[in-house]
Amino acid sequence: MSSKANRFEGLKAYLSGYGRHNRDALTFIAEYEHWPRLALKEIERRATAILASLPDDEVKAIARRAVSLRKLARQVQTELDKE
Repeated sequence: MSSKANRFEGLKAYLSGYGRHNRDALTFIAEYEHWPRLALKEIERRATAILASLPDDEVKAIARRAVSLRKLARQVQTELDKE
């Protein structure tokens, strides 16, 4: 089995369980055409939730580009990789 197939086994398992309990909802999922657009909105919602958990001064610093959250996160990744 390809790595791409393995990558989405969890999603397939989720849909299988979902469909066993609600076939009409699974039909809706199969027929709905706008999943990519909604997924982008969900990514933004999750990013917004991260910002919502920060103090105002840190959010303002990110908005002013006084700090790059991406760069800071990469620094933290590097530090954690060393542990």
